[in-house]
Amino acid sequence: GEFRKLMFSLAFFHSVIVERKKFGAVGFNIPYQFNENDLRISIRQLKMFLDEYDDVPFPTLSYTCGECNYGGKVTDGHDRHTLMTLLSSFYSE
Repeated sequence: GEFRKLMFSLAFFHSVIVERKKFGAVGFNIPYQFNENDLRISIRQLKMFLDEYDDVPFPTLSYTCGECNYGGKVTDGHDRHTLMTLLSSFYSE
């Protein structure tokens, strides 16, 4: 149950940030090359953390996905804030 819901949220988040590239500087200040590998590793981590913990570890999932997987490519502070805000809309209780 939880895995499917969170995986859908993660896929939707991925599609939103990939589509933001089409809007140039309105989407992100700097163009980033997010790709399927970012989504793939985030899904693997999601499955691993859900298998490992009884409750959904939202702070851990947000950190690994937002700050490491996707955020590791983001160099602008405003873009990082935008990315994490978008992620919090999708990865939440």
